[in-house]
Amino acid sequence: MRRLLTTPRFDRRLETFLKRHPELTATVHRAMTVLTGERYPANFRTHKLGGILKGCLGASISFEYRIVFVLSPGTICFIDIGTHDEVYR
Repeated sequence: MRRLLTTPRFDRRLETFLKRHPELTATVHRAMTVLTGERYPANFRTHKLGGILKGCLGASISFEYRIVFVLSPGTICFIDIGTHDEVYR
């Protein structure tokens, strides 16, 4: 199990995201918990990112919404959450 870290920007974005989409609260928290583990279920479609997000990974928390994070030994740091266009700009 990795140690979970978040950035201040992610904390603000998560708060706003959950206010706009309260029905996804359980899904987001489950995704964050599962992603702290060593293996990822296929339904999250975890993938490496390129461009300005090179070194980051992205995962789908629903058909429309994504979460961006960085892995380092023993930790996972969540960076952004939102629609595809919002997080991959």
